[in-house]
Amino acid sequence: MKLTPAATTLMLCISLLLPALSGGCSNGPTKRPRTVNPTFQNAPSVLRGTIGYETKLRRAEATYISGYGLIVGLDGTGSTNVPENVAATMEKEILRMADSESGAFVNTPFEDLSPREIIRHPDTAVVLVEGYVSAGMPEGSEFDVLVRALSGSTAESLEGGKLWTTYLQIGPASTLGGLQTQTIGEARGEVFINPFTEPGAQTEINLRVGRVIGGGNVTEPLPLELLLETPLHSRAQAIKRAINERFPDGPRGQGTTAIGRDDQVIQVFSPPAYKDRFNEFVQLLLHTSINQSFPEQLARKYTRSMIEDPSSAGQLSWALRAVGPRAIPFVRDIYEFPEQGPRIAALRAGAHLGDTRATAFLERIAFDEYSPNRLEAIELLGVAAGHGSIERTLQDLLEDEGELTLRIAAYEALMERAKRERLERLIASNSSRPSGQRASIEQLVYYAETVIPRGNSQGVERIDIKSRFQLDIVPFGDPMVYVTQQGTPRIALIGDDTDLVTPLFVTAWSDRFIMVAENENDQEVRLRYETSGNGPIITTRVGKDLDTLIKYMARGGSATDTRPGLGFTYSEIVGALAAIQDSGGTRASFATETDRLIAELLDASQTTTQERPALIGGEGEEIELDPLTGDPKPTPEDDEDRSPYVVPLKPKTNDSNGGTDGSR
Repeated sequence: MKLTPAATTLMLCISLLLPALSGGCSNGPTKRPRTVNPTFQNAPSVLRGTIGYETKLRRAEATYISGYGLIVGLDGTGSTNVPENVAATMEKEILRMADSESGAFVNTPFEDLSPREIIRHPDTAVVLVEGYVSAGMPEGSEFDVLVRALSGSTAESLEGGKLWTTYLQIGPASTLGGLQTQTIGEARGEVFINPFTEPGAQTEINLRVGRVIGGGNVTEPLPLELLLETPLHSRAQAIKRAINERFPDGPRGQGTTAIGRDDQVIQVFSPPAYKDRFNEFVQLLLHTSINQSFPEQLARKYTRSMIEDPSSAGQLSWALRAVGPRAIPFVRDIYEFPEQGPRIAALRAGAHLGDTRATAFLERIAFDEYSPNRLEAIELLGVAAGHGSIERTLQDLLEDEGELTLRIAAYEALMERAKRERLERLIASNSSRPSGQRASIEQLVYYAETVIPRGNSQGVERIDIKSRFQLDIVPFGDPMVYVTQQGTPRIALIGDDTDLVTPLFVTAWSDRFIMVAENENDQEVRLRYETSGNGPIITTRVGKDLDTLIKYMARGGSATDTRPGLGFTYSEIVGALAAIQDSGGTRASFATETDRLIAELLDASQTTTQERPALIGGEGEEIELDPLTGDPKPTPEDDEDRSPYVVPLKPKTNDSNGGTDGSR
């Protein structure tokens, strides 16, 4: 009897007795398993059986992405020269935009212009757009992007411009005919020019470099990959099952967080609920137990190990959070532990697990001037369970605390609680609506994040300014203006006296923006603004309250908003506020986030194009080098202790003659 080729192959596989775990028979070459060092190589043995102990997490580091984009609305400060290879690329992109977005150029200065004329118009500038994302970040995740005028470009300033939709691909930006890599996201939005400098810095503001805060959007998520140390089909299936049980609501419905690719590789996609908490998801993923049958036993083991080895408290706190609410009775036993490492680790887990008993301990630490854990305790109060006392604690900290970092942490925690309360109310209201009229949970989250009306138990308010930035009103304590330059554009007016101070004389942008009040008792301030180019000169009177002034500066400037206003971008408003503060026009101090974007972009670009430089430390430990300084990078624990805030400007006080104590 003559066997068919398929039957011959089957008989050969049976005769070789290949184990079932090999993934099946194949006519091709046998796939060799990869050598894998698990993520938790030096973790405490109690974490044996967790995903991080048995697998290596791949592709979790930041991936550099970039592209060429077009900024419009520059009022003559753009560029008229573009390299030919970049010009050809941009012309193609403009044609694609015209085809895909009907009416994209209607009622714009570019309506009757060719693509070549558009990119060489003095009101536009071709820029390099750069960002970074991590594999596993879900679709819709937002990120900041940096925009730079091209080398040799005649562009003078990107101030006031808006980035048109730009597609971002892995690695360096590619021109037409060049190497095309996978497109990961896109970016668009208003350009922010940071008017602040770091304390002591002697650098001028670079108007040719800006960023679009939160302007990037992940469109094609890359999966994380978990590699098993030893290829085994049954173990890969168990890991996949554990992930989908712990994170059931995947990006494509139930059970889609983890997908087994073969007996050694598992692909993981971050659930939508962790869109803005990607790093948290990665830690919970790695600390999840593969066998979840006995969560109480796991919690008992973790807390015992935390007491026996306090140095492992940080990792075990994540492991307890990965167990879930059933770990609460066990972490409670450590809330009063004498050693601060296990104590704060247990409180960290308890707060995130919703244990109301953790709240009183966190409040006590938040008021303890000698505790090294004050900042974290305040931040944890933003997610801790309970109402009433937490709000009063955070308000008191804003009223009485003098240290800037702690005040801002209290503000952030208070707004986080207001957002959560708002979301709970929206969900309750939404559930009573007819099924066909209910909003999605994504819509409710968006509403809760962007608008927080007055009348909440936190005593704060959030106003959405034309869907471009958020204005927070926090009437507690000494006056301060806090400005974000990462994540979500936001201006916070903190304190109960942020009004303008008169007499007042403010000038900015070569006297194009002027504010004047001659007398101390003036209740209004004269404002004059000379728009660029051939635009009108606006003269008006404004009140002394800063929130009304900010709203006025943001209004107008578009065909859809015809109300009186200056039509300023977020960047221009921040610049005007900086000029007011610099002239002694407000008693408020200024604070802004530490600028981390450029350093992180550099780190991501080096990681994407080459292996990260490393040194070998004691006992074979790898030490990462900082890409900017060449010095050893801080450990995650060190990084957590760093303040994310900086005071760029000091408030100036009016002298007896009505001037300021600073010279211009």
